[in-house]
Amino acid sequence: MKIILALLLAFPSMTFASDKVFRLHLATEPGSLDPNKQKTSASSYLLGNLYRNVFTFDDKAGLVPDLGSSCSRDKKQVLTCKLKKDLRWSDNSTLTAEDFLRTYKKILDSKTAAPRADLLFKIKNARDIYLGKAKMTSLGITTPDALTLRFEFQEADPDFEYNLASFLLAPTKSDLSAYSGPYKLAEWKKGQKIILLPNNSYHGGHASRPQVEFLFIEEDTVALQLYEKNELQFLRRLPTLFIPSHKKRPDFHWIPVTRLDYVGFGPELKDREDLRRAFIYSLNYVELQKIFSSEGRPGCVGVPDSWFPEKAPCYDFDLKKVTKGLSNSTYTFMFSSLGGEDHKRATEWMQNQWIKNAGLKTHLEAKENKVYLQILQKSPPALFRKGVSPDRPTCLAALETFAPESPENYFRLKDPEYDRILSSLAQARKSAEQKKWCQAGMDFLMQRHLWIPLGGIHFSMLAKPEFTGWKINQMNQLDLSNLH
Repeated sequence: MKIILALLLAFPSMTFASDKVFRLHLATEPGSLDPNKQKTSASSYLLGNLYRNVFTFDDKAGLVPDLGSSCSRDKKQVLTCKLKKDLRWSDNSTLTAEDFLRTYKKILDSKTAAPRADLLFKIKNARDIYLGKAKMTSLGITTPDALTLRFEFQEADPDFEYNLASFLLAPTKSDLSAYSGPYKLAEWKKGQKIILLPNNSYHGGHASRPQVEFLFIEEDTVALQLYEKNELQFLRRLPTLFIPSHKKRPDFHWIPVTRLDYVGFGPELKDREDLRRAFIYSLNYVELQKIFSSEGRPGCVGVPDSWFPEKAPCYDFDLKKVTKGLSNSTYTFMFSSLGGEDHKRATEWMQNQWIKNAGLKTHLEAKENKVYLQILQKSPPALFRKGVSPDRPTCLAALETFAPESPENYFRLKDPEYDRILSSLAQARKSAEQKKWCQAGMDFLMQRHLWIPLGGIHFSMLAKPEFTGWKINQMNQLDLSNLH
């Protein structure tokens, strides 16, 4: 891949065959195209356009019918969803409720090793089936007919409809031979790119959707050079160094996203709250905000203020709360190389702040993303940088990031009080009550000094104006169904 990129950069006159192709990039090549087995969001832009679910999510309209037509709950909190008529896979075979049910069973089969099987755990017997304690036939999902899905819940799950907008639970064919989204796979050139063509069996979208190509480009600066040469039509992430000089350009887009970006503390610091406090309060968050041209202030929880009674909680730079000389050890601070130069700059800045303001020494380690996630799952380092997009645009989804069964719970948090907060939030119906429990959950994380939130996130993107109709929502989901 590096050879290919070198050739592209060495020959500025090099052009592609068609000017009607929409090209963008992925930082890493996908391991597979099975949406039910995805562990990270690295391939979400690709998979979200190959596979669709009952709904899509729109920032203004909320949940919008996609493969489904409607969902409703009865007094017993049984959810019934109706699918649209005449749904077809990309191979023109019929897509029915049975395809959804078969996929749910696949996800709950522990042999599948689906990383987000927990999204189904509040359905009757789903968790026990996954753990091998109940038979698949007892699952609380049924298909009364070819167009109907019926979900029976074991515990309250007011957000479940949002799960039905995620490609992680999208129906798949057992051999992955066909697709349900606005695009279908045309060719996968290993190490180079994936080529998509419009799926004419998809029920909606623009009639003249262009061919789409995803190139595999690890470095954001390389991707930017290709964009400026018109060899990419969409740049998914503009490095922060370039934001001031590009912000007034007509092709610049500043996209607010609901994310939890943070520095977490691993098991090595579990019993050292004094050290965690020193790491937290020795960072000059206002200075960091200026360095990265961010709108959200680091030190604050990066979710909407509207989720709280007043506003999201924050840490402040406060050296009075820092005790120096707490340790002579050197602590590993690990991050994913997928974050590019921005993450490298941020971690180096934090390293300097900690040694200057708290006398705390750190060793920086950048790891390839797949290796990094394996390390977090098995043995998290003392400090690690992580970002996660909640599955739904709700506080419950954000807080469930650190629930005991969540694969993102790298804190290894397991606390009855936190579980009670999650349960209370799940059962809250009134807005004021939801905000109260949202505040309680975030206060739990903040007051115990379990993390360093990095503030609200905006993605800086570039898009060629000759293409329109693409849409990115606050969940960082890219919809190309109306691209033209």
